[in-house]
Amino acid sequence: MKQGIHKDITNADYHAETGVNASFLKQWITKSPFHAMHNQFNLAKHVADVGTAVHSEALEPELGNVLVSDEKSRATKAFKELDALAQAQGKVVLPRKDYDMVKGMVHGVEADYGEIVGGLMNDQHCGKLLQQKDKQVEHSYFVEHPGTQILLKCRPDIYSPNLRVMGDVKTAAQADPKNFGKAIFRLGYHFQAAHYLLCAKLLEVEVQYFGFLAVEKEWPYPAHFHTLDQEAIEYATGVVETALQEIAEAKETGKYSTRWGSFTMHNLPDYLD
Repeated sequence: MKQGIHKDITNADYHAETGVNASFLKQWITKSPFHAMHNQFNLAKHVADVGTAVHSEALEPELGNVLVSDEKSRATKAFKELDALAQAQGKVVLPRKDYDMVKGMVHGVEADYGEIVGGLMNDQHCGKLLQQKDKQVEHSYFVEHPGTQILLKCRPDIYSPNLRVMGDVKTAAQADPKNFGKAIFRLGYHFQAAHYLLCAKLLEVEVQYFGFLAVEKEWPYPAHFHTLDQEAIEYATGVVETALQEIAEAKETGKYSTRWGSFTMHNLPDYLD
């Protein structure tokens, strides 16, 4: 793939192209080179469909890519036929319950006192970014890392040149600062942020803040914008740079270790002593 920012590549075509992405780096760093090389993402289809629908409805609601079916089960012939047609058109179809949940996660729900609450669009910072007129949605970045000559790639959910903010939409069990803050570092999201910012920097895209637009999957779907301070970004960037050097060396040797060593001897644990 030619280096640069590509505006019209489909998600499937992006993933089919070679290049080190954030998911590969997170596996390499948090697990091992072996796990990164052999990882398979096998999300259940209904879970993947909800995630796709939240992204579509939040990023490009005007396209109408989220469809609803009133079939009582995904297993019915009518639902399967509509699902196949939707996939062929680049859309996603959901049962009524999931459809209403996605709409609530993005646009909010009506409380008992009549006010619309929750949802990404109603959060001060998430909503502002998602409604920017200059927003760039799911552009594909490809760029060579100068230190290792490894081709890097990323596909930011959203970027606003005017705000100089890049963001990634995350569905979460808990979107509050305390719990999602822990999840950022537990799940390696800080490495994702560092990777995206590195790609942007190499392509001379100005980003002041990279943020996670987190929204809960339970009514009333509160949302919150999370970003990282400079110390966290610098730390994560250093780890990513080290990983890229390791990847370059592994390509030369063809060795992708688990980092477990040849064997492990275990001591009697304290609770059995």
